[in-house]
Order: sequence, then C-alpha cells, then structure tokens
Amino acid sequence: MTTLLKTPLTRFIVVAGVLLVGIAAGAATGQKPAPRVTMAPCVPIVSIEGKDNFDAFCVVCHGKDAKGNGPAAAAMKVPVPDLTSMARRHGGKFDAVAVEYILRGTGKTATPAHGVETMPIWGDAFSGDPAKVTIRIKNLVKYLENIQQLTTSH
Repeated sequence: MTTLLKTPLTRFIVVAGVLLVGIAAGAATGQKPAPRVTMAPCVPIVSIEGKDNFDAFCVVCHGKDAKGNGPAAAAMKVPVPDLTSMARRHGGKFDAVAVEYILRGTGKTATPAHGVETMPIWGDAFSGDPAKVTIRIKNLVKYLENIQQLTTSH
C-alpha cells in the first residue's frame, strides 16, 4: 500500500476520500459545523478593574450579562456557565477562593477552557507581574461576587 501512495495523484485521491467520508459522517449524525466566531483583535488592557477585565477577557464566552451566552459560546464543546448563578449553585455561598483558582488555572476547580497556570488563555494579563496579576484577579473575583443573583430571574 505504501507504494500506492507514492504518486501525488493517489495521495490526493486518498486525502479527498477521507475528507468526504468525514463530512458524510458528520452529516449522517446530524452534527452541525461550529459557527464561525469573529473576534476583535487582542488589545492589551491596562485597567485592573474587575468589570473592565470581565469585558476584555470573559464576555466573548460568558456574554455581557455573564449568563453564558457570549458570541463564542455556541462553538464550545460544553455549555458555558452562567456566572451570575455561582452562589446559587453552591447553596447561596460565593466561593471566592474557588473562583480565584479557576481564574489562575490552578487547583481542582481549574477548567481546561481557561488554560493552565503557565499559559492561561488570556495571555500574560493573568500571569505577568505577580502583584498586578493578584490585584487584577481579586478585582475580577469581587466583580463576579457583586453580580450574583441568588434567585432565578425570568
């Protein structure tokens, strides 16, 4: 079989066939291709304020209202969580330490979507100067705590 794949035409036919089978399999299972998400270019943010950082780094997935409906949410493999219901989901208590671990990409509450401590999805905004990073994260945690909704809104 390896001699069969030595010619460019044969390799092209094999690759095209594999692609067509993959497309047909996706169509047969009813899977839709992920929607294309257009994102603004990454612009460094100087502010360390919680809301500013939420708007710069979280809105794309969690949405402006933090309910998990950002423009990239549809492309995620798992539903994006509603950040306004964290306390409600944990018996009315907002766990600031757990949220900080999530943002830092450390501990058992870390999420792969956010990256890891050494290379978070947000670039160096949460990994440069330790003092600035700590203030930035504490302010973002405080912002998230302030937007908690303890009752379901309809």
